[in-house]
Amino acid sequence: MGDLLALGGLALLDSTSLGTLVIPLGLVVRRRRVDPGPMSVYFMTVCAVYFALGVALLAGIDVLAEIILPMTRTDAFRWVGLVLGVGLALFGILAPGPKKPDPAGPRPAASRPAPVGLGATIALGLSAALTEAATMVPYIAATGIIAGMDTGWVGRTVVLAGYCLVMVAPAGLLIGVAALRGDRFFGRLERIIPRLEYEAKVTLLWIAAIVGLHMAATNAVALGLIGGR
Repeated sequence: MGDLLALGGLALLDSTSLGTLVIPLGLVVRRRRVDPGPMSVYFMTVCAVYFALGVALLAGIDVLAEIILPMTRTDAFRWVGLVLGVGLALFGILAPGPKKPDPAGPRPAASRPAPVGLGATIALGLSAALTEAATMVPYIAATGIIAGMDTGWVGRTVVLAGYCLVMVAPAGLLIGVAALRGDRFFGRLERIIPRLEYEAKVTLLWIAAIVGLHMAATNAVALGLIGGR
């Protein structure tokens, strides 16, 4: 149960990213209507990309575990982890914060192009998911939790699929409300999109700082730089 709660929290954190929330809401606001077909294709594409990446990560964890685990116990590996952790923490702490949205300024979503067909929708979903793959810290953490579950491959893939669905659920819910309420809801979505973009960038910096500090502290303790070995 603890693992499922942790995965639920990570999935909700992933649901606030550019590709899983900001872009689909921006498309709806830009067109001032909800097209169920293209939006379903977009969400399925994003889920498929994340699911495929998750399966690849799980397979890699299983295949390389016997090779990687002994390496993680060497001082050389720990020094690398310490340096990477410090670098990640410095990035999260010292990187310039995103500019707060100006309520009186132009609406970013209004200038974002909408897909015109099935191919464009799939391409947008692919590019959004793959572009964010380099910063998918919560997702990598989630696959690590899933890999440790004693449920076999079938159970792990089912949990992974559920994780991907939870990632797109908040955006799907908001778009569903927009479809039901129409123009009365589009204005509200348009106002919150800049704020969502800002919060997503701030969250990324917080994640980088926390993960970096954890990596640095863990490896520093293992090397005997902090406390006893």
